[in-house]
Parts: sequence; structure tokens; C-alpha cells
Amino acid sequence: MKGDHRTRRPTRPIDVATIQSTINEAQALRGSSAQPGELVDLELLLRGHIAELLTEAKAAADLMWRGSMEWSLLMGRLSGIRFQADRGLGEGVLSAHVQIAQLALDCQWLLDEYGGAGHEHTATPPAAPEVRAPLRPEA
Repeated sequence: MKGDHRTRRPTRPIDVATIQSTINEAQALRGSSAQPGELVDLELLLRGHIAELLTEAKAAADLMWRGSMEWSLLMGRLSGIRFQADRGLGEGVLSAHVQIAQLALDCQWLLDEYGGAGHEHTATPPAAPEVRAPLRPEA
């Protein structure tokens, strides 16, 4: 889904480091016995990040030709992410773990597509590439 939508200016700065930290925390829960309160807190954080990134994704979709295959696929994906984020943790710890894992996957996809390269964000920008003199063939 990478295309012209990645070069647009975001509607507001995106704190990539904080979002990635939340995703990493969610992924670290696999196989652990997290407390219900911890799961609820993590769900709220992920849902907040998803809402922020959905705003960016929707703005990118608004720049596309409506009805194109790319637009249709993107809107379907965004609709699925929105639906999943609104589901809640469900009944029981297993359900909560599955939901947190899915939210983390969706959040990571949104971050990769709409919060990373080509967007202004609050993470430290990468260093400028080293400039080297062009190689000349030996005569």
C-alpha cells in the first residue's frame, strides 16, 4: 500500500517513539500473565495511538481517487482496524491477550504506513548520509 500518500505532511506531529514503545510492550505480553488492569491500560493506549494514526491514514485516503483499487483496499483495511479497535477486550484473559495482540499488529501497520518515513514526527531524525567523492577509474 505504499504510494504517494506517504509523502504528505501529517495533520500533527506523531510521536513515533512512544507509539513504538507501546507496541513493543504489547508484544512482550505474549505468554505472560499480565494483570487485567495492565491489559486495560495497554488497550487504551493502543486505541489512542490507532485513533491518531487513523486520522493520518484517512487524510491520505482523501487525497486518492475515490473508487480506485488502492483507495478501496485502503478504506477496507481502515474500516477493519476501526472495527477491531472498537471491539473491547472481551470476556476473559485469553480474549484480552488476543485483542491486545491484534491491536498491536494494526497499530504497527498504521505506524509503518502513516507515521514513519515521509512524515514529520517527534522522533529524532536520522543522521545525514555520509557524502563521498565519486570513484574514478584508474587510468
